[in-house]
Amino acid sequence: MSGARVRVLVYYAAPDAKPDAVPEAYSRVCEELRGTPGLLGSELLGSTLDTGRFAVLSEWRSLAEFRRWEQGPAHKGQTAGLRGFRDDSNGRGYDVYQVMQAL
Repeated sequence: MSGARVRVLVYYAAPDAKPDAVPEAYSRVCEELRGTPGLLGSELLGSTLDTGRFAVLSEWRSLAEFRRWEQGPAHKGQTAGLRGFRDDSNGRGYDVYQVMQAL
C-alpha cells in the first residue's frame, strides 16, 4: 500500500471578528501550492455545524510524495498564510489517511 494515494486533513478556525479569514488565506496558499509534485488537489471544507470551523482536504499521489514535500524546504513557506488559523484543539490539528479501498 505504500504507493496508494493519501488524503491529508488539516483543521482551522476563523477568528470571530473575521469569519472570512480562513477562505481568504486558503486562496492565497493555493497559489503557492500550484504545481507541487505529487499534489493531486486540495479543497477547503466549511463546517455546516459551526461556520467558523474549516478543514483543508488535500490529496496526494503517495505517502512518500506527501512526506517529501512536508519535510522539504518549501512546505512552511507555502502554507504560512494558514498556519495562524490552525485548530489543534482536538489533538494534533491534522491527520493523514491512506486510501485502503475505493469504488
